[in-house]
Amino acid sequence: MGHELARPTPATALILAVVALAACGGDDEETPPPVLDNVRELVAEQREDVVDAVDAPASSETVGPAELPLPDRSEYEGANRVVNLWVGVDGETHPIDVWGRRTFTTGPILLAENVEYGAASDYFGAPPGYSLSIVAAGAGPDGDELAALFNAVEGEQITTLFTNGDDQGAAAAPSVWEVDPTGALGAPAAPDPGTGVVYLFAPNTRAFGDALTVSVGSDAFYVGDGSGACHVQRVEHAGFQRHVLGGTQDVQVQLEPGPAVFTLHPWPSADECGAPSVLDVTVDVAADRTVTLLVYSPDGVRLEVLSLPMG
Repeated sequence: MGHELARPTPATALILAVVALAACGGDDEETPPPVLDNVRELVAEQREDVVDAVDAPASSETVGPAELPLPDRSEYEGANRVVNLWVGVDGETHPIDVWGRRTFTTGPILLAENVEYGAASDYFGAPPGYSLSIVAAGAGPDGDELAALFNAVEGEQITTLFTNGDDQGAAAAPSVWEVDPTGALGAPAAPDPGTGVVYLFAPNTRAFGDALTVSVGSDAFYVGDGSGACHVQRVEHAGFQRHVLGGTQDVQVQLEPGPAVFTLHPWPSADECGAPSVLDVTVDVAADRTVTLLVYSPDGVRLEVLSLPMG
């Protein structure tokens, strides 16, 4: 096949017409030669017309392709939940949305809306193949992604903690598999029959830099039982050294059903859980159930707790 010839632009066509006119009158002495002094101006005008046509806004009938259809809700699976514990680079807290980004065949879906700081969304499912993104509240499906979420598959239940990484301004989204059919993704072990588990996590204690250390004495804590002693943790029962709560390090305590006291004490300290506490919480432990205590700071000055049942 031969190459398709390029179409002349309006400016090129004008020049060709002027040249052709000059060529036709070459042998006719009575025909005056064309005046070529204004060719540049004529070409410039033609080019401006072309630019104006390109830059002109499209009519409302031709703006963008038709919106893709939404997926069928019967295709949703899994259970996701997101907790907003993120402090922005401006040092302020902000509400967030969770979107399922559009695919090649279906449009974007709003899965969680306006989740305030210190709060958890309801559980939501999503179709397989969707990419789940956290964006600033109101940013829309194409807003800048603050963090990505795992998309829970059938049988999984995941809580994602949207918080700060080691760099105060960076976003992080550690996930807790509350229910993991494979047993390989880090879900807390189920309580022994007749007992309950309290799972403590303090993912954003470093979000305000050194402010929390100045105000309460530390951004990591021993976990006490209110008597001056530390709770015996599940890792200790397994023969390992007990954890200090803070950052990515969690604490898991298995207890008999009933009210249980949890106290936080600044680390390090020679007195450990015998030192004055900076936060006291009472939890109702239920048999065969796991509850998560999310310790966070709303302002870099004090500590608060969000209690979430799991599984």
